[in-house]
Amino acid sequence: MEQIKKLFSAKYKRFWLALMFVCLIAAPFVTSNLQKRVMTTIFIYCLLSMGNMLISGHAGMLNMGQAAFYGVGAYIAAIMQLNYGVPFILCFIVAGLGAGLCGFLVSIPCLRLDTDFLSLITTAFSYIFLAIVRNWMSVTRGPMGLTAIPPIELFGYKFSGATSIYFLLLGIVVVCYILMNNIVNSRIGRAIQATRDDSIGAQSVGVKADLYKVLAFVIGTTLAGFAGALYASYIGYISPNNFVYDTSLTIMQMCIIGGLGSMPGSIIGAAFFVVMPELIRPLAVYRVGVGGIIMIAFMLFRPQGILGSRAFACSTGIQEKLKQKHMEWKMRKQRAERAGEGVR
Repeated sequence: MEQIKKLFSAKYKRFWLALMFVCLIAAPFVTSNLQKRVMTTIFIYCLLSMGNMLISGHAGMLNMGQAAFYGVGAYIAAIMQLNYGVPFILCFIVAGLGAGLCGFLVSIPCLRLDTDFLSLITTAFSYIFLAIVRNWMSVTRGPMGLTAIPPIELFGYKFSGATSIYFLLLGIVVVCYILMNNIVNSRIGRAIQATRDDSIGAQSVGVKADLYKVLAFVIGTTLAGFAGALYASYIGYISPNNFVYDTSLTIMQMCIIGGLGSMPGSIIGAAFFVVMPELIRPLAVYRVGVGGIIMIAFMLFRPQGILGSRAFACSTGIQEKLKQKHMEWKMRKQRAERAGEGVR
């Protein structure tokens, strides 16, 4: 057991990262088109979960409307391409900025609210967004959605094949992960986490808590906008049903399972929730129930998620209680041994 733990220690971190990267590069050459599409979907959800991880995991703001910002980016990119013939790269940038602007506007009233009420604000925004796109027929075509969205095209090259799209999204996810990881480990990231742990304490040492909360919200929703632009051009069709509240719940589940406060955990959570439905496809009728059972099991045995900090676990999980019982048993055993030595 000790040798296994050593293999996954920080000493071998670069080795495992290099091995994972080599596997990702080789994957499209040994998989079918269906498997490539599943992995491409994972990359899109990685962007969504990384953005939500910064907001909910690092800033401590419960965002239950990530799918709405995802939809804002998708509709902006699709409308610009279909109605005005704007190149994809500009649509991609404007979609991210548009979602980030919506995130900024939503974050302002959230500054005066606690976590529970903040989730209600983001949920309300999600339903407002759905009401707009379902009823603004002249622009969004309502429930019919937008069709024939042009594929991704950069510098004259169309990314229409499964392999080319796979590598494009892999590159975008790697770049975004590096940027997000650097933000989290920078002075800005430490300030964001300080406002999560103790907002008043952070303000007492000069941290502008409101500023960093808004910044985290804007960055996280901008990533969702980028993901929406990629999704629209990748699938070629979007409708309000792609951005319903259930999608926000799934994104939040990805963060919880992966581990709140862990960027690598957001990647693992995204992969888990995209692959799991494919694995239990024969049990599609019970998919929601199976997902619920898995969530309950994690809440009981590992509340902090796969890679989350133990600070998120408190002492409520069965795993933590078993550890406490084991420590108590060891202490009683040591006291008994000392008492036996004293008798001798």
